[in-house]
Amino acid sequence: MRTAELLAYIDAYLEVPRFKDPSLNGLQVEGFLECTHIATAATASLEAIDEAADRGADTLIVHHGILWRGQTTPIVGTFKNRLNALLEANLNLIAYHLPLDAHAELGNNRCICDLAGVDDPQFIVPGDPTSLAMQGRLKKSINVHDLAEHLSACVDAPVQVLGNCGDDVVLNNVVVCSGSGSFLIDNDPQPTYDALITGDVNEQTYHMAQESGTAVFVLGHHASEQGGVRRLGLHLAEKFGLEHNHLHFSVERGCKIYGSK
Repeated sequence: MRTAELLAYIDAYLEVPRFKDPSLNGLQVEGFLECTHIATAATASLEAIDEAADRGADTLIVHHGILWRGQTTPIVGTFKNRLNALLEANLNLIAYHLPLDAHAELGNNRCICDLAGVDDPQFIVPGDPTSLAMQGRLKKSINVHDLAEHLSACVDAPVQVLGNCGDDVVLNNVVVCSGSGSFLIDNDPQPTYDALITGDVNEQTYHMAQESGTAVFVLGHHASEQGGVRRLGLHLAEKFGLEHNHLHFSVERGCKIYGSK
């Protein structure tokens, strides 16, 4: 299919115009005019770009692109290397940020709700996808330990729990916000939910969780934002008969953890 037709479909499906977003959503770098093979990844890293090209993809769809509104950075260093790799492979780079967090059926937050077992998740501001976060009751009550172990296995990453994190604490109501979602508890002195599931947190999040008696599950920003773009790729592949590969790279490979007992 024509790449322009694919873009028009995704823009409408994700309701892109509704969102005020720091990301430049949609086409960021033009490549092939025809699209038959898409790759998806959370981030347009050099590793993802090279792997998409090696897989024979003509289009790379990501959550975190390389262009952000108001960006004036010179084309040097890692930015230059990523752009060169895209141009040399003639890859289309397509990015969707907040619209992909929020989509009610395949967004990052809906994916985490499904993993956690949230029954009929709704936007935190009812009916408003631009509020991003989702909330709901768990289909079955679960303790902190079991939910943390389950989420860790699902996202293939370690899960940290802050605040009310005793293994015997039973959870019923949860709020989910992928990526940097700790603002929900950082700005709320009296949460009405048992747990927040997010990607990463701020310094004050530990204190707010501890003092409010809320369990905060920290999946890692990258791990929390695999689901939406993967589901989008699967949806597009099925609807338009495209080949699809999801590219997942563990960020832990580039990390060493030091510390005392």
